[in-house]
Amino acid sequence: MEIAAVVLAAGKGKRMGSENGSEIPKVMFKANGKPVVSYLIQSLCDAGLKKIVLVVGYKQEIVRDYFKDQVEYAVQEEQLGTGHATMSARVNLEGKSDAVIVCCGDAPLFKPETIKNLIDLYTNEKPTIAMLTVEYSDPTGYGRIIRNTEGNVDAIIEHKDCDEEQLKTTECNPAFYVFDSLWLWKNLANIKTNNTQGEYYLTDVIKMAKDQGKKISAVKIADETEVLGINTPEQLQQVENVLTSRIKN
Repeated sequence: MEIAAVVLAAGKGKRMGSENGSEIPKVMFKANGKPVVSYLIQSLCDAGLKKIVLVVGYKQEIVRDYFKDQVEYAVQEEQLGTGHATMSARVNLEGKSDAVIVCCGDAPLFKPETIKNLIDLYTNEKPTIAMLTVEYSDPTGYGRIIRNTEGNVDAIIEHKDCDEEQLKTTECNPAFYVFDSLWLWKNLANIKTNNTQGEYYLTDVIKMAKDQGKKISAVKIADETEVLGINTPEQLQQVENVLTSRIKN
């Protein structure tokens, strides 16, 4: 089975500590001397991925200069959400892979074995979507996994769109998926922007798949530090601490 990866890497990183917004893309902030996205790319490679597409936008020349031809590139001209960013890679991948991993370039700590476990789940269960989930001690700010009475994934609701009951859920979405390629490219075009951000959410395809009666499989990550994302200098420091402890161990 041919599996490709799309890494969303077009963000500005406005909260990373520059007076006028970041001078570099968020994914190019360095942790222990290397851009954060490089750790994720290495893990994808170590998990066996050979075709990786970086979706770039803001200051994309910095990303291209660093990675050169190590990856392919797709351009998101305007930042209109994760669904829109993923669609930017369609021209790179449509008809060229059986499945597509989609993940965020500002979350550098996913281990190769975690990615392999998700690929194994997808290969063995043959769902339309396979995804990672995680239980957070403090789920503030994260999209919640909504399950039905049978325990299957029904939807992912972004934090800002959750009602009071949904906010009590601690199982969250670390935004790491494997999609059936044919289904993904066909259905991405149907995403709407009826949410508080007015953006095209990739998470909306989960509900689409459920409404179509498609199978959605999920595997829970044991260690929540593995899904740390970088939005602030404090979170960058947290990631550096984890990377340092991994080297020591």
